[in-house]
Amino acid sequence: MTRDFSISRRKVVALAASSIAMAAMGSSPRAQSGQLQKATLRLNYVPNAEHAPYYLGLKKGFYKEQGVDLQILPGTGSNDTVRFVGSGNDMFGVAVSDAVVTGRGRGAPVVSLGALLQQSPNVMVSLKKNGITKPTDLYGKKVGVPSRSTVYAFWLALIKAAGLDASKVDTVDLGATPTSGILVGGGIDAAITLATNEKVALELRGIELNVIDIAKYGVRSYGQVLFTNEMLVKKQPDLAKRVNEATLKSWQYTIDHTREAIEVLKEYVPETKVENELAKWKEITPRTKAIGQQVPFGHQDEAGWRATYQTFAAADLIGTAYDPVKLIAAVK
Repeated sequence: MTRDFSISRRKVVALAASSIAMAAMGSSPRAQSGQLQKATLRLNYVPNAEHAPYYLGLKKGFYKEQGVDLQILPGTGSNDTVRFVGSGNDMFGVAVSDAVVTGRGRGAPVVSLGALLQQSPNVMVSLKKNGITKPTDLYGKKVGVPSRSTVYAFWLALIKAAGLDASKVDTVDLGATPTSGILVGGGIDAAITLATNEKVALELRGIELNVIDIAKYGVRSYGQVLFTNEMLVKKQPDLAKRVNEATLKSWQYTIDHTREAIEVLKEYVPETKVENELAKWKEITPRTKAIGQQVPFGHQDEAGWRATYQTFAAADLIGTAYDPVKLIAAVK
């Protein structure tokens, strides 16, 4: 689900400077002599739990092992990251799949190197006291739907996949307003939000929730993906391959040593609250696995991208139609 969070320009610049400085401090003489190939990686938001693998990869030297001198840059939302990478301003990016799918339809020549989350982290949440435990419990309830976000597509997909009668649900258009405050305040009874972020934040505040995992009701979409520009893959396929391999290794190490990775994140981003970010990984890790099948970490295929594409095409969010197989980077 696309999130366009607003953060100050000063904070983005400060974080970028911090990332550059930390990368330089960790560079070997080989990197400083120019023997490593420089590459930029734009995150989809300010660094948090889901970004720990990249900083872990820097600290452990996984990118250097692949001959890459990586510079990590903070982001201001997945849509912006897709635009930056699509325009060639940045070389690689991390974003939610819906931003990549819809961005390509708007003309950004982006391609995916790997699906970091096999399942979208979008879930339907409600206060426990509301007694909403399955989709049909939404009948007669107020569901917050931010029509200006791709979460709208997930809502339409849930209606179709779960066979809901939409006329029995009172939908409240939230525009771009965050859902958590309205949900807690009683303005809505339920809303689709990120299990890996807002849901965890609410639970850490002691708020009891019921959660409907929309993936279990047939809503299929990849979550976070590592992507790049189509032209970069054509001109520098080996670089794309090496960045991808280092990233997958960094993620796998993080899954196996999560606390260590979060502690590394704190070294680069001092304001990190370790226990809070660890809590998010309880939601992130399960979503690195596909439902009903065994696939290697980072796996992506035509069927997965077609399912993701159709979720947003059904909500008329693609723009110019295209074959979703084009989203898979031709890197071997």
